[in-house]
Amino acid sequence: MSFSEGQTIVHPFHGPLRVVRVANRTIRGATTSYLDLKSLAFPLDISVPVNRAEQTGLRAVVTAERVAELLAILRAPKSEEAIGWARRFKDYQARVLTGDIEQLCFVIREITRRNPKSSASAESQLLRSTRSTLAIEFGLALELSQEDAADIIDAAARNEDVSVPS
Repeated sequence: MSFSEGQTIVHPFHGPLRVVRVANRTIRGATTSYLDLKSLAFPLDISVPVNRAEQTGLRAVVTAERVAELLAILRAPKSEEAIGWARRFKDYQARVLTGDIEQLCFVIREITRRNPKSSASAESQLLRSTRSTLAIEFGLALELSQEDAADIIDAAARNEDVSVPS
């Protein structure tokens, strides 16, 4: 994947990032190209060596067609595993840490369908942060605001019909 200033890409953990610049740095006598990235979701700036971008998991923003596939995951029936809260939460955290967008959809669907009782619960906090990251990416792919994208995600996770702008 090639990179250019102003391009938006996705980090598996930090979510959508904007390429601020591609710059060469000399460290211990070796010159390496780095991506200077700014998070679109959090006040965060990071640098990643270009030659390690794929290994780091940097990828392009999903397409509108891919969003439709991901909405199907959000609308799918919830899993029927009966496991305790602590094990379930650890599983959700592990899935989110993979950065795999399908796993993010799975976690959003499962937590939404379980209806956490308190908005301060750990599951609710995980849901909010995961949904925010996904909404930014869906918004970029569908050319919508983050709020409109979050509404689409929430409706799909509740298994409601959703129309996706094309």
